[in-house]
Amino acid sequence: MFLDIWFLLIIGLANYPLQIRAEDEKKTCPAWTVFQLRDCGLVDFFRGWDDYVKGFGNPGDLWLGLESLHEMTKEGDMELKIEMITTDGIYWVARYSGFRIGPGSDKYRLLVSGFSGNASYDALQYWSSNQQFSTKDADHDDTLTINCASRHEGGWWFGRRCGSCNLNGNFNKTAYNGMWWGASSLRFSEMKIRKRFCLAGEI
Repeated sequence: MFLDIWFLLIIGLANYPLQIRAEDEKKTCPAWTVFQLRDCGLVDFFRGWDDYVKGFGNPGDLWLGLESLHEMTKEGDMELKIEMITTDGIYWVARYSGFRIGPGSDKYRLLVSGFSGNASYDALQYWSSNQQFSTKDADHDDTLTINCASRHEGGWWFGRRCGSCNLNGNFNKTAYNGMWWGASSLRFSEMKIRKRFCLAGEI
């Protein structure tokens, strides 16, 4: 969204092909691969396990798919960048120097570390790292009394007490049934990954 060069890329990892967007931030840096985007609100993210594994969406709202994410990140050499706009119009960035998704046998567990950025605080690493993925029909969260994915209307790595963020919530709602980070509601989110290699001084 915030860069000048965009192109469409077809990938077919683990037999789950999906059209995704990739960005070339600077030619000396690896391209970012966008795996989550909420911009238009025309795609329903309140979906079941199979959809989140395979991926879904369109160029304005997309989810790459958990199996593809695992294949792309299993070597442990990827970084994550999240761009967000709150419903108040504040632009935030959260970056993580380490990002990896576990295999399906471990319910696509999230491992994330090395937070930096101007986001209100680290809502992902502290609450969601080492958590398995949950959907409305596959409850793997740490909260025993409820299904966090059903309560918050979207699949996510929900941590203790359902964690502190969900970028896959209902686009047309606010607070904890919408897209949220900490105590703030969002109207845009974009999650993207790339190999951890960039020349000094570049972002």
